[in-house]
Amino acid sequence: MHRALSINTLCLAPAPLDQLIETVARLGARGISPDLEQVKASGIVATVRQLRDAGLTLATVTHRAFGYDTPAATAAARDRLFATLDIAAEIGAPSVIMTTGGRGVHTWHEAARRFAEAIAPCAEAARAAGIVIGIEPTSHLYADASIAHRLTDTVTIARQAGIAVMMDLFGCWFDADIDEAIATAVPLSPLVQVSDYVYGDRGLPCRAVPGDGAVPWDRLVARIVGAGFTGWFDLEIIGPRLQAEGQEAGLARAAASMGQWLEAAGYPA
Repeated sequence: MHRALSINTLCLAPAPLDQLIETVARLGARGISPDLEQVKASGIVATVRQLRDAGLTLATVTHRAFGYDTPAATAAARDRLFATLDIAAEIGAPSVIMTTGGRGVHTWHEAARRFAEAIAPCAEAARAAGIVIGIEPTSHLYADASIAHRLTDTVTIARQAGIAVMMDLFGCWFDADIDEAIATAVPLSPLVQVSDYVYGDRGLPCRAVPGDGAVPWDRLVARIVGAGFTGWFDLEIIGPRLQAEGQEAGLARAAASMGQWLEAAGYPA
């Protein structure tokens, strides 16, 4: 498997973290991206030991949504994120991936400003700890959890907040300015999340193995690598398509296709 590939545990059927780590290692990935709750359930010491024994590197840790709609929501969101940063530092995670939280009754620009102000203390703490906080673009159907849908908007929010961009292209590969957005996002991004969309799928989650759908990953990988990206390509294939095929078979196919596109784009193998 190409050295730039990691596997997000959200791809896998629910199981204790030690079993998920074993599956990812068996597939030949070098990196893994667990969910915060999986790490907490496993425990810090056990997680570190399991990763070391499996020879895996953490690509990121999934924190889920922030919040800023009210003072109480902001205080709670900060406390949660501070706790996540402490865990990330203890397990050696280089980054934390999250969504912004929903806008509530605010306009988009007001929500972006409130988010940047609310997350500022956490962003400062992350920088001091050498950890990257990154937000990802999401489908508009997750408007309750995010105001970042287009990649360009995600870059705008990240710059305002002084944090990073995690390029999940599932919800924004069709943006009219996607090529320009990639060029602006790459300098801010340590990680790209990878999945595909099959025309006609209507219900979320409906992600597919890269190469099985409409997302032009060969061209997008070339754009991303050509813009100077040197981080992780994180397989995040969620939904019934992968489980119907068999998660290990589908992830192996995904890794093979991504490896070919990465090598063609000049990303060192």
